[in-house]
Amino acid sequence: MSPRNEQSGVALIAVLCLIVTGGMLVAAISMISQLSTVSVTASVDLLRSRYVAEGCANRILFLIEADRDTYGVPDGLTETDYSEYEHDRFLPDGVEHEIDYYGTPVKFRILNGSSGLPMQSNYANSLALFIPGESPPYALEEKVNNLTALIGDYIDTDDNISDDGQEKGGYDDRNMNNLPRNATPEFREELLWIPDITDILPLDEFGRWSLVQLPGINSNNIDFYTAPYSLLRRYADLDENKTALVLNARERWRRERVTFADQLDAELLQTLRNNFSWAGTNYYTILVERAAEPGRASSRLAYTFQIGGVTGPDDGIIRYVEWMSF
Repeated sequence: MSPRNEQSGVALIAVLCLIVTGGMLVAAISMISQLSTVSVTASVDLLRSRYVAEGCANRILFLIEADRDTYGVPDGLTETDYSEYEHDRFLPDGVEHEIDYYGTPVKFRILNGSSGLPMQSNYANSLALFIPGESPPYALEEKVNNLTALIGDYIDTDDNISDDGQEKGGYDDRNMNNLPRNATPEFREELLWIPDITDILPLDEFGRWSLVQLPGINSNNIDFYTAPYSLLRRYADLDENKTALVLNARERWRRERVTFADQLDAELLQTLRNNFSWAGTNYYTILVERAAEPGRASSRLAYTFQIGGVTGPDDGIIRYVEWMSF
């Protein structure tokens, strides 16, 4: 082979390498571009859904006020039969609602804002509800007693460590300086600093601590529509099968609005009505579960407020007990 042919072969190989390298670079740039587009689109969707949820909050609040103004305070002891109305009702019963907010479908639920266990002054009585009526399981009773002692040491004004409790030294060992407060908690989630508290009082499916009542409300009634499995069993003295029936009925009520009278026998339903609160209060919690078109990324919003009348508070300022976007 002549030197000229050898040089041509080397040049061809170099050109082919450059072409392959260039193709790989173009493919990489294209992939990075697509990933960036997806990431930016998701971020934009989340931001937009947050604005939609916040904007829709005032409309939902007005719909609740208008419902109360038209039908009065929802203080009945039974669920509402939505089929009797030609329009939607806005009651704190957990059913799913959807409204159009300037072209965006917003899915939300209305709950009793007074729901949850009081964990400030009445924490011992609230925690005692989790202790089974029968003797076993002892492990659960021991956990409840330990948690009662931990909360007691957290909010009392002295530095004396009770049995199974914990004061400043214990928190320092966990690198949690400046704890405990030695005073009443200022906000609900503050108690999450107490070790292992979520073993007894877990977060809900959305990551909210809805099992614990918001500070300043002070209601001792256990709301039926938000009561978890453990409280349904303990508070109404139900066995596992009946508790499962109630939970299934409540889920169907939430999604299909089929009344409990059409799902549960009269004796079980009466037991639930006797042991839980079905009535509304002056506090409402709105849980916006989706504020975007189906299939697009969406943030959630939970907010709790005290009712102020269809014209709003006298000073024009809505004071939220809870406002959490997640």
